[in-house]
Amino acid sequence: MKDKRDFRLEIASIESAGDYVRDILKQYKCTDRDMVRAQLFTEETMVYWTETANEGDILQINVRKRFKTISLSLSYRGAQSNPLAISDEEEDETEFSFIGQNILIGLSTVTYSYENGYNVITFTLKEKGTNPVILIIFALAAAIICGLIVNRFAPSLGPGLSASILIPLSKAFFGLLNAIVIPFLFLSVIASIFNMENIAQMKRIFRILFSWFLGLTAMSAVIAVLAGMIYFPLQNGASTGVNEVNIWTQIAKMLFDIIPSNIFQSFLDGNTLQTIFLAVITGITMLVYKGRFPVISKVVSESNLIFSTMLDAICSLMPWVIFICIFDMLLSGDGRVLLSSIAVVVLICICFLLIVLLCLLSVALIEKQNPLQYIKTIGPVLLIALSTASSSATFAPHSMIASNKQGIRDYLANFSIPVGALFAKPFVVPVLLLMTLFVGNFYSLTFTAADVVSMVLLCVILSVAVPPVQGMGIFLFTIIFKRFTIPLEGLAMAASLFMLFDYLMTTGNVFSINISMLHTEQRLREKDKRVIVYNNQKC
Repeated sequence: MKDKRDFRLEIASIESAGDYVRDILKQYKCTDRDMVRAQLFTEETMVYWTETANEGDILQINVRKRFKTISLSLSYRGAQSNPLAISDEEEDETEFSFIGQNILIGLSTVTYSYENGYNVITFTLKEKGTNPVILIIFALAAAIICGLIVNRFAPSLGPGLSASILIPLSKAFFGLLNAIVIPFLFLSVIASIFNMENIAQMKRIFRILFSWFLGLTAMSAVIAVLAGMIYFPLQNGASTGVNEVNIWTQIAKMLFDIIPSNIFQSFLDGNTLQTIFLAVITGITMLVYKGRFPVISKVVSESNLIFSTMLDAICSLMPWVIFICIFDMLLSGDGRVLLSSIAVVVLICICFLLIVLLCLLSVALIEKQNPLQYIKTIGPVLLIALSTASSSATFAPHSMIASNKQGIRDYLANFSIPVGALFAKPFVVPVLLLMTLFVGNFYSLTFTAADVVSMVLLCVILSVAVPPVQGMGIFLFTIIFKRFTIPLEGLAMAASLFMLFDYLMTTGNVFSINISMLHTEQRLREKDKRVIVYNNQKC
């Protein structure tokens, strides 16, 4: 299915072009968030191209749907003009705003090409589907009901059904997922770095902002580690077995193991940290030579899109896999895991509460603000995040509240909010760590303190390095489970709870973005004051 329309490439046509895109995507049943992103994509591209276009130039908008993937393409004939690139001569505030909006759009889903005199930029999005949380709840309920019925009325069928159908199906799914994980991780990290070229020009703000992102993530990691060590039994580091190393030796081994001795072997072994290291080095190298090898850049962008689509397709089967795995657990007599998961859910919620309280304490001590008044100010943004589980949906109200009510400069808000959606994920770490310990404990695996510390380091790295894409939960747990030899059958329970926590995690991450942005503004004001004092003394 394909729709296309021509518009004059001028400012007066922007509104009608945006309306056309919105109306078409409504027909394709896209989400409200994706329609907003698509309109922003269209408007920003047209604004950029009108600056260099000649009078009478025509912009063509193509919307094409294949299966559940929708491609929105904008093209016009003229001199090469890449909307994703920014001239070094542009003003700082415009640059901050432009980059922030591009990150909001999702650079991993945007590609640009210049062929046969035509500029073509394409934005890929998905057709609106059923809320995944509803599907997960339905799969869990159906698995429990079926398991109870079979155990009550036909218990002899259980072993045969499990061995001949359920286990082979789950193994086939996890094998396919395992094959996609490493190449997707490699390409997504490269794409994230490659498309953030101009952050290097923003050292003043990005350094302060990113230090707050990492600081809150580190605080979250410490709270999660303490909770895990208190609740889950740890193996004595001096005991015999595979974990017979002291904590510093194991951490040092993990850090030195990041550097691969063979590039291809790291992919064959599925070594996550080595893959991330190679991706970072490759991404930085591509930045240095950006524009020199356009074919390679295009291959990376298109490959990332291909593997992202494949991961989406695999993750769409997750409700079925959850049904199969939970059903198999009940047939095997392991239904107690469902009840025991309540305790870890409560533990994760306690960790969330502690993180929030410490953040509010920083507001009181650093900003000299009343925490209750602060919550009242950003409450509307948090309610949107809680109801939609989408950080993108909060962009407009978050920017408005930050600028109008919190006194944060516009370019800082326009840059911090979308960048935070990529890097500020402190509320993801407790869920990753505690669910991993919970599943490992269920399978009778014990971990030393060194294991827990290296585990949380991996969780922090993954939470920062991996972009927030659909299916991120099962993707992250697959990597962590492989690293610590936890059976992949436990992914069903871990991924289910991860998706159920998605609303709270998104709300918490948006909250942490605002905290980081607020403290960054305070630091910038202090620096501005020092500059003014210095200039006055000089005069």
